[in-house]
Amino acid sequence: MGKTAIVAGGGRGIGEAISLVLADAGAAVMVVDKVAERAERVTAEVTARGGRACALVANLRDDAELAAIVPATVDAFGAVDILVNVAGGMRAGWRPLRESEASDWDFVFRQNVRWVQLLSVAAADRMVAQGAGGSIVSIGSVSGVFGAPNHAAYGAAKAALIHLMKSLALEYGRFGVRANAVSPGSIRTPAVAGLITPEQQERDDLTTALGRAGTPDDIARAVLFFASDLARFVTGQMLVVDGGATVRFPLLSPGAHPSESLT
Repeated sequence: MGKTAIVAGGGRGIGEAISLVLADAGAAVMVVDKVAERAERVTAEVTARGGRACALVANLRDDAELAAIVPATVDAFGAVDILVNVAGGMRAGWRPLRESEASDWDFVFRQNVRWVQLLSVAAADRMVAQGAGGSIVSIGSVSGVFGAPNHAAYGAAKAALIHLMKSLALEYGRFGVRANAVSPGSIRTPAVAGLITPEQQERDDLTTALGRAGTPDDIARAVLFFASDLARFVTGQMLVVDGGATVRFPLLSPGAHPSESLT
């Protein structure tokens, strides 16, 4: 590949898998994480596999630390060709709309959208200055594509993230900068695997057409496609990677109400 990538949230789970897959494909990777041990561990793994990587500790919710990411990457590798926005999340617990609070919405949009906008614009401007284009990929969610009860703020934030990629694609496309999103379904990260029972794992497996939950590597491979020249004429798009879970007609038990599907 011979390119330089920033993976924001690259120290664990899906971000770790993306860092490793991009490095294995030949990219130099700036592994950004708020926890030094995680960033350094992934960087060491890349190096052990013969790749190039640097660890950068940054809190993506801190504007000053966020602004330092692109310059630090240029200092380390000389360019920014790929940006992958991974970090996100919701507040603990599932709340119906009538119980949601303004602080929930502020937190979730800051956690999933605002930092992505700031870092993406900084990276895109650098790509324009370099004159060779580039690729921005953000990790969305099926929650931003399909409605579901009890986590409206998270779903709305991920929908906004997908829209943000479309806007970036339109505004920076003439400079050769592409922007796309990958929306995972149920992904068996180490953190998730440690929280659910074998019975819940079996139930999750049965929700997909392929009969298994996804892995972080499944998402990383989709990101690699968007980041590579294989997708050189693809921009402003969103790819659902869920093993076919959302192609199923949502049949409910007799007498059940749609709002009960996630309670």
